Amino acid sequence: MQKKEVAVVDVGSSNVTAVIAERGINKTFVIKARFSYDYDGFNDGEFFDIERFRNILYTIALKIKKISKVETIYVGVPGDFTKVFVREGQVSFAKKKKVAEEDVNALFESAYNLSSDRFTLINRSAIVYELDDMRRMANPVGALASALKGKLSFIVCDNYFMDAVNRAFNGAGIKKVECVSTALAEALYLIDAENRDRMAILVDVGYISTNLAIVQGDGIVYQKPFGYGGGYITAALTEKFEVSFDVAETVKKKVSLSRFSPNSAIDLIGDDDEHFYSAEEAKGAVITSLDTLCDNLSKAIISSGYRLPDYIPFTFTGGGISYIRGAKEYVANKLKRAVEMAAPKVPLMDKPTDSSLLSIMELALEQ
Repeated sequence: MQKKEVAVVDVGSSNVTAVIAERGINKTFVIKARFSYDYDGFNDGEFFDIERFRNILYTIALKIKKISKVETIYVGVPGDFTKVFVREGQVSFAKKKKVAEEDVNALFESAYNLSSDRFTLINRSAIVYELDDMRRMANPVGALASALKGKLSFIVCDNYFMDAVNRAFNGAGIKKVECVSTALAEALYLIDAENRDRMAILVDVGYISTNLAIVQGDGIVYQKPFGYGGGYITAALTEKFEVSFDVAETVKKKVSLSRFSPNSAIDLIGDDDEHFYSAEEAKGAVITSLDTLCDNLSKAIISSGYRLPDYIPFTFTGGGISYIRGAKEYVANKLKRAVEMAAPKVPLMDKPTDSSLLSIMELALEQ
């Protein structure tokens, strides 16, 4: 039997990555092809260079067609281009019966009907289902009930993003494109069901954009994207030491927030000579940037309206701060809440930078 093959595209805030993959043993992945392209990214729901973005997608589509026979390409949509709506629905039956898939579909349709020229519905999922006897469950199919209620999550995508994706892929001869919420894919893949049921906070810190999602059950109940990520920390180091972005990026990777001597230096050996940068000044620039990140996260939690118990940690992923030594501990102290770093539990792919890509792959393979 031939294994299912999928093609997925992860739209990050500094690069676009495409993968052709199939399922490996023990829920792993077999990567058959991977290609990535740098670009200017996006902020506040707009691409800085949408033509460059479309050209990258067109190139990706041609490469996928050359390598694979997949008919559908799955594209992860960043939080900047999505909105989340939470609705409650109910369907009643003439008599007690076993709940069927069509009853669940009717429940979703009763709860939300999108009538907008600006957005397209891309995901719908349940926060919780409830039967007429007050029983709550993750999957009601097969349960006996005379009524079915649900608190449901709906995610819509801005047609500005959809049009760019469809135009590029259709132009390359790809007719089937499935857009999915990157935040939802990450939540379902990185956070286990037990923790999602009690609520979870997922923070994906990218290069120039961060997305906070409050998750419950199999749905997102609140989402807040904002323009701040690891690239801003690099920019602060660039300004502090008056160096290039590449040098500042290297300095950032050598910073340690937990241990350093006040007079120590970060040394970089280049092609011609060796340069030294004050570890204390580098640490100060990084801490100032992390304070800004934490302020944004605190404001997002307050604006959500949810009162989250203190035992619920922040679950961080993405490449924005994951490689800064001591950042996890500093952020936890600043936010007064435990912080966990999440990454795919896959050998050789267990990097936070691959969280979004592998989460979309998992979703595509499970469809």
